Amino acid sequence: MRELDLKPAYQNMKRPVSVPGGISMLFMVLGVFVMLASLWLIGLGGMAAKLVLLGFWGLMIVPHLMQARLNGGDWAALFILCGLIGVVAIGAGGLDAKLRLIGNLLILPLGLICGALIGRDCLRVMIPALVIYLPLASVFQLTHDGWRLNHPFLFLGLFGLCCVAGLAGRVFGVIGLISAVAVMLSQTRIAVFALLMVVVGRINLSRAWTWLLGLPIIIVAGFFVVNWLPRILMTHGSGRLAFWQMFWADWQAGSDSQKWLGFGAGSVETVLQNLPSAAAFGALHNDHFRILFETGLIGAVLWVLAWGMLIWRLRQARLAVCILGSVAVTMVTDNTLSYGHYLLCCGMAAGIAMHEVTHGE
Repeated sequence: MRELDLKPAYQNMKRPVSVPGGISMLFMVLGVFVMLASLWLIGLGGMAAKLVLLGFWGLMIVPHLMQARLNGGDWAALFILCGLIGVVAIGAGGLDAKLRLIGNLLILPLGLICGALIGRDCLRVMIPALVIYLPLASVFQLTHDGWRLNHPFLFLGLFGLCCVAGLAGRVFGVIGLISAVAVMLSQTRIAVFALLMVVVGRINLSRAWTWLLGLPIIIVAGFFVVNWLPRILMTHGSGRLAFWQMFWADWQAGSDSQKWLGFGAGSVETVLQNLPSAAAFGALHNDHFRILFETGLIGAVLWVLAWGMLIWRLRQARLAVCILGSVAVTMVTDNTLSYGHYLLCCGMAAGIAMHEVTHGE
């Protein structure tokens, strides 16, 4: 199956991203400040931050999209995405909730396109912004399970970007290692599992040194986890299962139109807000189930088709498949669909990995 014909967009890729006016250095500096601003806007609820992400990176890919040619697979993926957005738009729910969900759905594809078209120059913007922001915003929080480091998914996104930095320098390797340790210190089980999936995609399993060095590292890491990070090995669901069962019963009891088109964007939050016992739960913590509940069977089918199409399009790049697979896994027990920066970073990393494989870099 033939991939995107992106040769015009990839000419002279060794120089920084070509933007109107040829001000590549200004682009990078401006981009870092814009990304820093978007990171600080997370505290306002996240929507403002996502608008910045969509606006900035949407503008950056316009010159490249004008030179790229789409094939049948690309048009099919675009059709599926538009179909899912259409289901959200015509379904129940308020306009604000619909716009939030549509914005969430666009972040990962946007990152993927940026990585595939712009390439590693994305790293010159995202990695410095995260490296500046995370040390300032990261703190250890005391919970009923002990001390945990916050921002596990931002660290996970940074780790994914560092995995595709390649020969850009050992500095990125150090940053990636620190990010991996930070994810472990967060003791967020699904984030740690996603981290391991990305690692599997990054290492060469056919080399003897991988096993000779890997097994001792796994043994030492296992000892460290058992003795210092016990929460990672806990199997409790923090009450998630009970709420999933409740929403499943509500979906089954819904009308035919609700089963096919869902209860509408924002309906999950509305239900939880009306339950005093669920006020602290905040969200469903299962994005796949959320799509089924809010967009119905039609939306769920399009959602599965979208993921299948992405995996199929990236099948030649093992690292890209592992990165996207890790994102899908995190959505099983978390609200990853609303983590804009994490989705953008993973999309960029997968796109860059695909570009390097398909173009022999």
